[in-house]
Amino acid sequence: MPTKTLVRHAKTPRALRRVHLLSDSTGNLPRHMMAAFATQFPTRTFSITPWTFLRTEAALEKTLGEIKKSPGIVFHAFVSEQAKQRTNAFCDRINLPCRDLTGDFVAFLAQHSGVHPGPDPDRLHEMDENYRRRIKAVEFGLAHDDGLGLETLHEADIVLSGVSRTGKTPTTIQLGQQGILAGNVSLVGGVDAPRELINLPRNKVIGLTIDPARLVEIRRNRQRDFGATLETYSDYERVAEEVKWSRDIFRRNGWRVLDVTNQAIEEIAARAMEIVRSLA
Repeated sequence: MPTKTLVRHAKTPRALRRVHLLSDSTGNLPRHMMAAFATQFPTRTFSITPWTFLRTEAALEKTLGEIKKSPGIVFHAFVSEQAKQRTNAFCDRINLPCRDLTGDFVAFLAQHSGVHPGPDPDRLHEMDENYRRRIKAVEFGLAHDDGLGLETLHEADIVLSGVSRTGKTPTTIQLGQQGILAGNVSLVGGVDAPRELINLPRNKVIGLTIDPARLVEIRRNRQRDFGATLETYSDYERVAEEVKWSRDIFRRNGWRVLDVTNQAIEEIAARAMEIVRSLA
């Protein structure tokens, strides 16, 4: 039985490792969905090609022509029913596997909510109140990055703190893209944390910690990229002492602690939000 499985896998056409993602908007939805699907497979299993803003018949036909030249698995996320049907028919005709990423779910919601959907791809990126809040939150994150804007830090929903290279800035931006006002403040060994940070309500601040060995690796890669040679920045004993010192600050101030060792930014942001909600 194992031998048959290996033979069947070996005969899988290479074309079916190519994935085409078709959308009549930005393509963010199919990209995110495919990224989630791909985590269940070995790294670099699939070669992914996004095709976006396919809002005219001519644009769709041109794309389908390109797919015929480089066939593969087809996912589509169209609002237009006509585009869905045209793509499905094309794939059926040339025997390509094809799946609609949105239709079944929209139909499900319509059926059970009693509300009929409208085919408008622009609504996905409407500049409504939610959009304006996300823009405001991203701007807030940039203005309160790495200890900037301390005088208005109290306006934040979340403030991240930790030593250098614990993922504070990218996590702040990720939170901002979700409409969350987030700032971050770096801790530097031997330097008192700013009073604006210390004076914040405990439930607003999250201390980011990390395994010292992993932090040394990150810092050495950073130094290599920038040609830096500050030895104490990536010396294991100094780094371990720095991480312990930061954890002492977290404990003294009663801040919740989040270990970010080998965690993706998206996961750090989600876990940070869980902590804040649990303390609200």
